[in-house]
Amino acid sequence: MSSWRITTHPILAVPDRRAIPFTWLGQRLFALEGETIAAALFANGIRSFGHHPKDGSPQGIFCANGQCAQCMVIADGLPMKACMTETQANTVVEPVTALPVLPEADPVNSFRPIETLQVECLIIGGGPAGLSAAIELGQRGVQTLLVDDKHRLGGKLVLQTHRFFGSVNACYAGTRGIDIATRLAGDVSRYESVSTWLNSTVVAVFTDHKVGIVRDGH
Repeated sequence: MSSWRITTHPILAVPDRRAIPFTWLGQRLFALEGETIAAALFANGIRSFGHHPKDGSPQGIFCANGQCAQCMVIADGLPMKACMTETQANTVVEPVTALPVLPEADPVNSFRPIETLQVECLIIGGGPAGLSAAIELGQRGVQTLLVDDKHRLGGKLVLQTHRFFGSVNACYAGTRGIDIATRLAGDVSRYESVSTWLNSTVVAVFTDHKVGIVRDGH
């Protein structure tokens, strides 16, 4: 395994994880289960993930939380944000050499019936606000769907290792953000009236009050 990967951290646990293969520019490399593509590339000493299509400047990790597109790569033929996409076994990763182009689809056979789900309340985003809203609705038995485009709930809390200030009762003072995210997600899971969709992106809101959601890429 690469010597670029850390083995200890002053706050976070570094568990033992299985190594999985992936390729970068045809080279066989290894990631650890649960690592993002960006983390796996960094661990293998790769800092530049591609070049800007206009001026050719190198691009890589910038915001590291999915808010920009500086770390965009092509993973198994699709443009993906490397800092938000978990590495899968045998994923083929390549740099973006031009503006990403979606694969061609058969206009006749590519359409399929769309599942329709009706809920009393839809929450878009599983950050601290969305989780708190879901808890309040769950306590009242309101049928709720919580949708988040990441692989875990918590939003920006999962990036925060510092201990929070303020009131212990109101905002978990003395607790690290990553632990608050876990606690809030656990509270949400207790309510049968609240369903959660991860890796799901809201792509459209229509005038008939319907919302289009791409779930797990479908």
